[in-house]
Amino acid sequence: MGQRRFEATRCEGCGLHEQLCVCAQRPRLALKTAILVVQNNKERNKPTNTARLLPQVLDNCELIRFGARGVAFDPSPLTRPERDYSLIFPRVRDPEGRAPELAPPLDPARFAAGRAAAQTVVLLDGTWAQCSRMSRRVPELAAMQAFALPPGPPSHWGVRTPSEPSRISTFEAAVRVVELVEGPGPALALQTYFDQVAAGMLFMKAKLRSPAVPGHWIDERQRRFAPSS
Repeated sequence: MGQRRFEATRCEGCGLHEQLCVCAQRPRLALKTAILVVQNNKERNKPTNTARLLPQVLDNCELIRFGARGVAFDPSPLTRPERDYSLIFPRVRDPEGRAPELAPPLDPARFAAGRAAAQTVVLLDGTWAQCSRMSRRVPELAAMQAFALPPGPPSHWGVRTPSEPSRISTFEAAVRVVELVEGPGPALALQTYFDQVAAGMLFMKAKLRSPAVPGHWIDERQRRFAPSS
């Protein structure tokens, strides 16, 4: 199956060719937990970037950019006093020491009802190296407590090859966060839409024969989000 080389106009929403657009199936969710994405500016115009999809589907989501040439970074979204921030990045504690320790897994108890501050999850968007640099070089991020995501299924975003299988797309990281702190219902809605976008993108890249969501992805969703009783 050869690479499709024809030019086609992309949808500004989902990023697929217009004839493959799945925006009509896009959900819109209002969650209790806010998500704040800090995106490396080099990702800004990449059609294969997934973080840009998150503000389209989540009411309580904000995307800010770091590293734009000639533009000073505004850290104010990371320092709001009424918010309690949790950075999702498996930062190593004391990496040069005798017993380096990975960041602890994200604990849903942090998001329990009754906490005084509004809960905000911070996701870093970029290559692994870009995100690592941002986590160290942005003082507000460096000061945050970092958490790792629990293990999950393999990424469906096969249009970009990660350096190792555990490194998933930003949208998929958000799905895991939502699954953990908001429950399987909203996470299922997000994953269902993401799978439609991913299947269409893989078809455009000649990595799938059809833009239809593969059956084993659907089966995986069923097992993950709606297990039989």
